[in-house]
Amino acid sequence: MKGRDTRRNILHVDLDPFFVSVECSLDPSLRGRPLVVGGDGTTGIVAAASAEARALGIRPGQSLATARRLSPEAVLRPGDLEAYARVSDEVTRILLSVSRRVERPSADEAFVDLTRERTSASPPARLAEQVKDELQRRLDLDASLGLASTRLAARVASSWARPRGLLVVIPGYEQSFLARQPLSFLPELPPHLESALEEAGLVTLGDLACADEALLLTAVGGAAPALRAAARGEDEAPIAVAAPPAWILEETQVRDPRSDLPGLHDLFDALATRAARRLLPHHLRAASLTVEVHRGERLLRRSETIEPGVADDATLCSVVRRLAEPLLEPPRGVRALGVRLARLAPDQAQVPLFPPSTASTG
Repeated sequence: MKGRDTRRNILHVDLDPFFVSVECSLDPSLRGRPLVVGGDGTTGIVAAASAEARALGIRPGQSLATARRLSPEAVLRPGDLEAYARVSDEVTRILLSVSRRVERPSADEAFVDLTRERTSASPPARLAEQVKDELQRRLDLDASLGLASTRLAARVASSWARPRGLLVVIPGYEQSFLARQPLSFLPELPPHLESALEEAGLVTLGDLACADEALLLTAVGGAAPALRAAARGEDEAPIAVAAPPAWILEETQVRDPRSDLPGLHDLFDALATRAARRLLPHHLRAASLTVEVHRGERLLRRSETIEPGVADDATLCSVVRRLAEPLLEPPRGVRALGVRLARLAPDQAQVPLFPPSTASTG
């Protein structure tokens, strides 16, 4: 039998500029226009700028007055912190559906450990495509992704994948891939150290990785070992396992109050499937399932206890359909739907209550 592939597979998800992407998902008419987010919409500092605005010289950190001077036609938005937080939480949910090891250094990016021994049997590149598709389909967010054996190589790969692409660095080619990249790719490299390295003639990651030790010590002193290791992608901290959820809630708005019954059941199927995916990375099962239906100001619920607990999507979809049936009559006037899983516990070689070949479709 072949040994299990234990090589690290690190996915970098680049959502920059996140605030702009969220604004465009909320108002599609903003796509393709110079958009500036920040301040109160008239005064303050630029927090984010679209590619069209950046092409005109607008950059984060500038004053909005400067942005208006550079592009009088630019659309200024004050930003919606509540919406950004909500979408950011949804991004994390999607990432946790493929791995327990997720790190969000900022709203604009994420690292996900897709190493096979820690996730599903799906190839890492397929999981990366799944993440990209889910971000687009569920949140209308464009993302650029890089997949490699180190954080640094994955981050550089995602930058080369812009816009909206996926670049996979072939195992064994990480060093040659990084060698020609500028020092600016090193995370949190202080400007004074970058200047010192350039003055010493070291302008690429390859230069830094192969630099003479004495030259490097003269240029940056005690920071030399850490900088060399960083340029080689060595001694990177592992991506920590995210804490398992205490409960899971998947919900959606119903855009058309005249929705028919089959359409509502399809929405519930999608919610149940998404909830099941969030159990998998943590190897959990749920012993309590609740469906929620919002009708105007009324919130209707039905729950069921399932011992010893379930995790497969076929079973969850079947139970959800059965619980939802009386709450969806009549289908007219339904405003929102939800599926809540509780009493979560470690999964134990579960046998599905409804095998795929016999699962009820309602």
